[in-house]
Amino acid sequence: MVRLVKDHRDLLTEVMECTPLAYRGLVILLECVRPPSGGTPKEYFLRLREVESGAIIATFAAGYGLACAVVHADTVYVFATQAIIHPDKPGNAWNDVTVFWSQDLENWNQQAALTHQPGEAIFNTSVCPTPEGFVMAYETTHPDYVSFTIRFAASADLLDWTPLPDTLFAPERYAACPCLRHCDGYYYLLYLEHLEPRRFETWLARSRDLVGWERSPHNPILAADEGEGCNNSDPDLVEFAGKVYLYYATGDQLTWGNLRRCVFEGSLDEFYRNAFG
Repeated sequence: MVRLVKDHRDLLTEVMECTPLAYRGLVILLECVRPPSGGTPKEYFLRLREVESGAIIATFAAGYGLACAVVHADTVYVFATQAIIHPDKPGNAWNDVTVFWSQDLENWNQQAALTHQPGEAIFNTSVCPTPEGFVMAYETTHPDYVSFTIRFAASADLLDWTPLPDTLFAPERYAACPCLRHCDGYYYLLYLEHLEPRRFETWLARSRDLVGWERSPHNPILAADEGEGCNNSDPDLVEFAGKVYLYYATGDQLTWGNLRRCVFEGSLDEFYRNAFG
């Protein structure tokens, strides 16, 4: 059984998607800042914050959101989706994934990472190292599947990405907000289940090949408590100093969402083993 202890405090308001990173002996947080809908490109951007002090380290990537990040070879790589804003239409569209990278968190390079297919929109992403390279989980509205199906792509260098054929998660139902890790021969995927009448919970599944999937017998991993609306979504986690810190969003999936955190006393390997034990 997974024993996560919730903090029950709002760390940030009106921030949902984030990624905690262990970087040079600190935990830093990648935050996606954006209005719920509409707005202008300058209102969409990414921000890095040092968790303990709260200090802002960097602000960059105007016009992008729904981002994730990974540290490799002392370089921070950030993957963000471009917001396509229509002033005369409700809501926004999301397009291709761009990778930004930096060794000093001041000077950023960027290039296209993953291009959408015809009729497809790409939303949240998650990237993790594997023994063979790197794998990205990405949330899509591809016309061949139910909206918010999770697809996968691979890269040898974190810059150039190729979609993996026949690798899908839950093409028959809503499955959003992926958080992907590779441990002990398995891919572990935290994701969002939409339950009726209106409840959004974080669940966990695993796979050896990104094709066949097994769901944890201890799901849900996170479910909304009092004061958290109907939603525990957008999970992302980091192992630091012998603990796992899991960040997640509360809210109503429509008009508000705040960032909270919970803690697992143990390693990431133990967290996943307990979830399937």
